[in-house]
Amino acid sequence: MAAAGDVVQRHIEAFNSRDVDGEPWAADAEMTAPGASVSGREAVLGFLGVFHEAFSDGRLVVEKLIADGSSAAVEGRFVGTHDGVLHTPNGDVPATSRPVDFRWAAAYEVRDSELLSEHLYFDQQDFLAQLGLLPD
Repeated sequence: MAAAGDVVQRHIEAFNSRDVDGEPWAADAEMTAPGASVSGREAVLGFLGVFHEAFSDGRLVVEKLIADGSSAAVEGRFVGTHDGVLHTPNGDVPATSRPVDFRWAAAYEVRDSELLSEHLYFDQQDFLAQLGLLPD
């Protein structure tokens, strides 16, 4: 059984390098995020792919990772330039060419050497403001 922190680190590295095959998500994985809840490996990868498409240089920066048993928690930042279409539940947002650097946190559950779940948290208002999508 792989350590939870190692599995999460593999996910972060795979996300940053756009290595879908290297993603450690389980077939029955689930992800909960602001405005979204998805189940199954393909659905989770689809959710993450939205960020890859909208931010071709987007990357996760880990500030702190804490792991215990089959659980792990991360504090970090997402950094990138909005140079692609951002698909949202409220419609598509064309590229704004704006840089973003926003904080996020996530709680993970690991089973064996796979990610079973992620509960992702980030400030949507901050994210949208950085994209210039909120009134002044």
